[in-house]
Amino acid sequence: MKQSYPLKIDLLSYGNPAALMCGLKFFGADHIVFGVDFPLGDTEEGNRNYRQTINAIEEMEITGEEKKKIYEDNARKLMCLPV
Repeated sequence: MKQSYPLKIDLLSYGNPAALMCGLKFFGADHIVFGVDFPLGDTEEGNRNYRQTINAIEEMEITGEEKKKIYEDNARKLMCLPV
């Protein structure tokens, strides 16, 4: 029996809400997780890197529930943490 694995991509948008909306339309809000590559903080004092992505998510024309999934709920499910 052939085993299938879920598709995983890194949607790097650098603050581009249209790119995020494209990913959202393709994968759906249940399959997008906010993440960062800079565990020690934003190297540009919040003006670049993950701050741009946060701003882009906030600019997206999606519901508060969808934003909560992206920011928190999907990661909790993925890591088997209480929601």
